[in-house]
Amino acid sequence: MKLIRILKDFALFWAMLVGAFFYPWLWRLAPLCTYTLFVMLLLSYTKIKPSDIEVTRTHVIMFIAQWILGIISYIVIEPFDPLVATGVAMLILTPTATAASVITGMLGGNIAFVTTYMIASNIAIALIGPVLISAVHPNTDGNYWAMVLAIFGKVSTLLILPLVIAWGVRYLLPKVHDKMIKLSSWTFWIWAFNIMVLMGSAIHTFVTSEQLTIRYTGLLVLITMMTTLALYFLGGRCASWTRERVVNGRQTLGQKNTVFAIWLAITFLDPKVAFIPTLYIITQNIINSLELAAYRRNNGTD
Repeated sequence: MKLIRILKDFALFWAMLVGAFFYPWLWRLAPLCTYTLFVMLLLSYTKIKPSDIEVTRTHVIMFIAQWILGIISYIVIEPFDPLVATGVAMLILTPTATAASVITGMLGGNIAFVTTYMIASNIAIALIGPVLISAVHPNTDGNYWAMVLAIFGKVSTLLILPLVIAWGVRYLLPKVHDKMIKLSSWTFWIWAFNIMVLMGSAIHTFVTSEQLTIRYTGLLVLITMMTTLALYFLGGRCASWTRERVVNGRQTLGQKNTVFAIWLAITFLDPKVAFIPTLYIITQNIINSLELAAYRRNNGTD
């Protein structure tokens, strides 16, 4: 039926609407997202072999472009609004989302390509991030290695452990691995649940904040939207320059680990900065929803 098709094609969009409407209850489920993301990655990683992890020329170009853009954006915006400058720069430099490989796979892209960059970008932010945080906020408590361990510890369990488990099951329990591959289609619906909860959290942040006026929030929405489009475009261009599939570069640079960015802002920067990655949850998933709908329609998938 046409109605069912519309529901499936725009499932992420409907998930955002449900999250916004029922935010008074759904935001409380946010702690569950850590576990659901773990399951998503575990099922997604069953499609990757260790030999698939390889750093390419495209990865290097995207890495350089990402860090140059992040630093320049801070220098340009800081004289006008240090809070916005910090938020935009942090957003650009934030590692690739743990769910990016899942979405890329749904769009027919290369999961291993995204996973390789995701691992590299998380290591980079753990090593370089503390230096930039100290430069921007010299009064930040904690020494360099304490920040490195805190940041790496935040992402390593969710990022690396499911990969290790998936590879262990692949070689030690091949029959279990085959069953897990059959369950990998559930990653889409698990992600839809996450979007619903994260959207509820975003609305809750806005409603309960006393510092976010409607006018200032509108400005932040516009800036976040422009940043989102710029990152998706830049990722796609980097991929096309090196003859890599555009979807791989687009999702790798455009899809951000917003939960990590929010934690980083609250822990080491300014809690008000956390609202910018919160808005990014909305903008990036509107794009993801449209991409998935277009892909499903063009390929006739259910």
